[in-house]
Parts: sequence; structure tokens; C-alpha cells
Amino acid sequence: MISCYVIGELHTVESLCLHINDDPLTQLKGDAVQQPESFDAVYSIRPDIVFVDVAFLHGSNNWLERIKQFSSIVLISENTEMAFEAFEHGAFDYLIRPVTFNRFVKNIHKFYHLTQLAYSLDGPQKQQVINSFFIKADSKGLKEFLIKCDELVYIQAMQNYVVLHMENDQRFSCHNSMKEMEDSLPSNGFSRIHRSYIINDEKITSIEGNMVILRGDERNKLLIGNTYRKTFFEKKAQKMIRKKSEIQIFSYSRLASVLITFAGLLLKIQTIAELNIQL
Repeated sequence: MISCYVIGELHTVESLCLHINDDPLTQLKGDAVQQPESFDAVYSIRPDIVFVDVAFLHGSNNWLERIKQFSSIVLISENTEMAFEAFEHGAFDYLIRPVTFNRFVKNIHKFYHLTQLAYSLDGPQKQQVINSFFIKADSKGLKEFLIKCDELVYIQAMQNYVVLHMENDQRFSCHNSMKEMEDSLPSNGFSRIHRSYIINDEKITSIEGNMVILRGDERNKLLIGNTYRKTFFEKKAQKMIRKKSEIQIFSYSRLASVLITFAGLLLKIQTIAELNIQL
């Protein structure tokens, strides 16, 4: 899932937010219709792509340099006059208003391909395997329990604590947030399906519409929330047995390294072509 943040005038923000929500590869993490006094929200979210209106580039751009440390920048303008300046700002791409859905998808696919190719060249990074962890199960933090991941069925958020539902109907509670639990557990083994639920993927026995059943027990029938539905079903789809006739959305060329090396050059050529068309 490609996380996105939009900073721009109202019409641009509204149209891009619609495109982001309509594309299965993207997820909207936030937006601003005027230049924020503080970019702490963007810094904390660290989205993959930040769409920025060129009108926001006047004055000091220290905030832009900081964002570029962890996000790709896509500049947006109503004409091509700023196209070459976009390269000076280290922008990944340059879009002309109004941004059509097809042009948006092209931008996202370009980002997806290049990041996947870069990832393959760098080599897959194996996620740390976590078989167990400790929790402090009392308010004073004097008693700790060892939780084995293969015995953990799901985690439920309560008011200011979480409940760990285990095999054999055991339950443990601790004063941690769902965010802390989610960040600590391996994403390849656990899924956040609701603001109140993190489930062990290996405990899933069936999925019925927007409900997931764990361990074949109707008491463990949990709702898949709207916010997490897309990510969950995309992850589930990776385990689906497909027919041979089905075609993959993306194919990768042996020219992966060449594409990455000359990505900036290709973008310049594209921009020049768009300028010539308009002239």
C-alpha cells in the first residue's frame, strides 16, 4: 500500500483525495488546504508520496528538504512553467492541474515499479521473526508474562488497555496501546482489521463478507473495519490460489537497473514532450 499526503488548494486536494481513495494501491494519510504552520503531522506519518502545490514553494523550503528525507515529492501546477524547476527541488514527478485519474494512476504505477525494482536490487530485507514477547500484566509492572505468538489468537482494545485472547480461553491485559502492539508484532503474521482488533492470521478459519472467524468459534467472529479492509483483503489475496489464465497486474523487465538509473532522464523527456504538445 502506497501512503499519500496532499498539500494544496481546495480543488486540488479534493480531486487528488478522490483519486487516492479510488486507486487500490494507494491510501490517504492526510491533507492540508493551506500551508501548515507546522509539518509535524507529515513528519510523524512519513508517507511514501507527498503531493505539493507549487504555490507552497515560496520562501524557505527547509520543510520540503526534511520531507524529502523520507518521502517522494510530486509537484502540482496549473501549467508547465515550473516543470524544470521541479527537478531542482528533487521532485519525483510533476502533474498539471486538473489531474486526471489516468495521469494519477500513471504516476502511482511509476512509483510502484521503481520502488519495487530498487527493492529487488537492494535485496529483500527479512523481517525479524518474533516468536514470543513479555507484557506487564499488572498496574505496578511487577509481574510479567511471556506471550507466545503461536498461542495468541487476537488482541482487543479496551479503554486504556488491551486484552490478549489466547488459546484455551486464557486472557491477559496490559496497559499498552494498539499502536504499540501493532508496531511490535510481525506484520507477516498479524493483521490490524479494526481499530479494536489485531488478529493472528494463522488463526483464521473463514471470512464471511466483512467478518472474520478465528479458530472456528463464532464467539471469535470479528468485524473488519472500513479503514483496514483494503489492506487486509490485499494481504489475503496473496494467499489465494489463482487460475493460470489470470494475468498479473505488474511485470518486471530484465532492464530493472537501467530503469532506476535513468528514471530522472525519462521524467525529463516526458516533461519536454508535454511542453512540445502544448506549444
